[in-house]
Amino acid sequence: VKGALTVDGASSLRSTLDVSGASSLSSTLDVSGATSLSSTFEVSGASSLKSTLAVDGATSLSSTLAVSGASWLKSTLAVDGLTSLLSDLSVHEHARVAKTLAVDGATSLESVLSVSGATSLKSVLSVDGAASLQSSATVDGATWVKD
Repeated sequence: VKGALTVDGASSLRSTLDVSGASSLSSTLDVSGATSLSSTFEVSGASSLKSTLAVDGATSLSSTLAVSGASWLKSTLAVDGLTSLLSDLSVHEHARVAKTLAVDGATSLESVLSVSGATSLKSVLSVDGAASLQSSATVDGATWVKD
């Protein structure tokens, strides 16, 4: 066929459809089998997947990622920028902070606090149980010892 082909009713092809130029569909595309694309895939409107999305290569998102359910990362998470958590943070293994850790509210530790460098407290130190010093103590200012 040379020129446009217009079909007014439903059409069935019993073999492969090979299109060498651009194609335009004005309605829904329904595919019942696997689909393979050998180049980029661009969607200009919202998209919905009704099952798992598996990506074998790197993935770039140009805007916000919103996840409504639990998320599992099986490797490192690197964040380049401010990170804000709107609820609790639970860490099940070791946590490491490379620079300063600033905490705005009260802090509770449920086990031993071990500090390997010098420690400076800028307010009152209150100890409810026994205190043990393994070396000397230097006190500047008034000192009260209660028995």
